[in-house]
Amino acid sequence: MTLATRDDITKYIPQRDPILMVHELVEADDDHAVTQLMIEPDNVFVSNEYFMEPGLLENIAQTAAMHVGYQCALKSLPIPIGYIAAVKDLKINSLPRQNTRIATSVKVTNKVLDVTVVEGRIEQDGDLLCSCEMRIFAKINPKT
Repeated sequence: MTLATRDDITKYIPQRDPILMVHELVEADDDHAVTQLMIEPDNVFVSNEYFMEPGLLENIAQTAAMHVGYQCALKSLPIPIGYIAAVKDLKINSLPRQNTRIATSVKVTNKVLDVTVVEGRIEQDGDLLCSCEMRIFAKINPKT
């Protein structure tokens, strides 16, 4: 089941094309979310037909942002702006090729004040491509 389509994503996160790195929200609850991304040849993070490392990190960060934005929208709360504060234990096993789809999951493992810690995983066809712990600092935009 799709909870948000490519056309809906920008309701929940501040990123816009060409830096939009999630296309669908397929699962979400209080402490986890799963998104999908079709890696198109014109993606800014594609080089020599592969989705590069910075794109993987941005994809995990945007999945975390999508999780928060979607949960806030369900509760009619303002959607915060998030910033990557730290990345820990980054493991990249392989890079996905263009014209393929990846599934990215985040699980909230800790939340203290304005910092949320998530475990991020990117998989493709059952294979783990990338994983890390990401700390995200979030603040409500005073203009919203």
